[in-house]
Amino acid sequence: MGDRYDPRAFAPQVEMLLRRPGIGHNGGPTFDMSWEAWTWRRAVAKAWKPPKPEVALRRLAKAEKLGITYREFTAVILDTGSHLSTAIMPLGLAARIRPAGPGRFQAEPRPEMAANIARFGGRLFLLADALLSGELDEDALEGMRLELNRHFDGKIAGMAMAGRHGSNRRDPGAEAVMALLRNHGVPRQEVFFIGSGFADAALAEAASLPLFKWAHEWFAEADGATG
Repeated sequence: MGDRYDPRAFAPQVEMLLRRPGIGHNGGPTFDMSWEAWTWRRAVAKAWKPPKPEVALRRLAKAEKLGITYREFTAVILDTGSHLSTAIMPLGLAARIRPAGPGRFQAEPRPEMAANIARFGGRLFLLADALLSGELDEDALEGMRLELNRHFDGKIAGMAMAGRHGSNRRDPGAEAVMALLRNHGVPRQEVFFIGSGFADAALAEAASLPLFKWAHEWFAEADGATG
C-alpha cells in the first residue's frame, strides 16, 4: 500500500521522533548473529584498536579543548579522516539579545553557556533565528557579533541567519550553515553542532555535519572527570 503520509509534510524533528524505539525497547543493540554482523563487529573492533599513547593523548587534549569526549573526537576521525576544530550553536543558547537603537544591540550572556564558551578552544559560529531577533542583514549581524565578543573575549568567529523567510529552498537552515562555513573556509567535516532540541539535531543532520552535541553535555564529561 505504500506510506500513508508524505514524509516531506513533517518537520525534521518529527521524523527524528518517529525513529525512536517503541515501548519496551531497552535501547540496546539488535540481536544479530549473522555473518555480516560478525564481520562488522570485527571491523569495528579493529578500527577502535587503541592507538599509540602519544596519539591518544593528543586526541584527548584536543577533545577536552572542544568540550567533547575522546570517543566522539576519534569517531569523526574514523568516519571522515578529519579532526574537529569548529562548533556551531544557536544564538539563543549563547545569549539573550535586546535592541539598543538603530543597528545596535545589547547582549546578555546566558551564565550556563558563557563559562563553556570561555573554555572552548576552537572556532565558534552562531546562528540567529529570525523568530527571535527579526531578519538581520550582514551589517546588523556583524554589529551583533562585535557586541557579543565584548562578553565572549572574541570567541565568536562569525554569524548567519538560520534560513531566511521566504526562501524556496527545501532546507534553508542547512543552506545557511553551509554558506557560513564556505564564507569562512571551514570544511564541514571539521564542524560539530551544539544544540538543545530535535530541531537542532535535524539541522545538523541536514547539513551533513559529522557530530551533534547536546548543550547540557558540552564540557560535562571534563567536569565529571575532574570533579
